[in-house]
Amino acid sequence: MDWDRVRSLQQRSGLKTKTGKPFWISRVTERMVFIDLPSGEQSVSRANLERAERLVLAGRRLEGPMEYRTLIADERPAYAWAILRELGIV
Repeated sequence: MDWDRVRSLQQRSGLKTKTGKPFWISRVTERMVFIDLPSGEQSVSRANLERAERLVLAGRRLEGPMEYRTLIADERPAYAWAILRELGIV
């Protein structure tokens, strides 16, 4: 996964989930991608995003957050899937 591209999403406006809910990536660390939400900061594991990318590269389709939740992790699937979509992976 191109983590420089993920970092380029930090503080960028216009990121939205599949249902249109806006969100912002506040920071990207060695292990996590942190998302700012009105309810507080949430995180998505870089390892899970990388796992999702490997599945897609192997030919598995991830049509939305529910598939991400089922196949990868129940860890902020709407935001994780939206990040993958923004990067052109799904």
